[in-house]
Amino acid sequence: MSKDELDQAPGAGLGSTDLGSADPGPSAFDHTWSLLRDTAEVHAARGEVAPVVRDLIASLSEDPLGENDTTLRLTEALDSPRVRSAREARERIRADLQNEVHTR
Repeated sequence: MSKDELDQAPGAGLGSTDLGSADPGPSAFDHTWSLLRDTAEVHAARGEVAPVVRDLIASLSEDPLGENDTTLRLTEALDSPRVRSAREARERIRADLQNEVHTR
């Protein structure tokens, strides 16, 4: 499909930024794809950790001293490889946003 056909397609321009006639090129696509991957990583990790943390909060609400394994369970939840990866992804997103702010 040509650029003209894409511009005429139903929904063309919805939610997009107007880049005029400038072709963003493959580097813009790669950059966007990288941000989408990082965002998905952060959301997936949050979805995995949230129930564990919710359960820990509920158990600590009932017994503020916690069980013997409370600290271990919290450490495992927050120091897992998935969470570390999500933190790295979140930092890349934050750095990219800071870069956007500084360049404007």
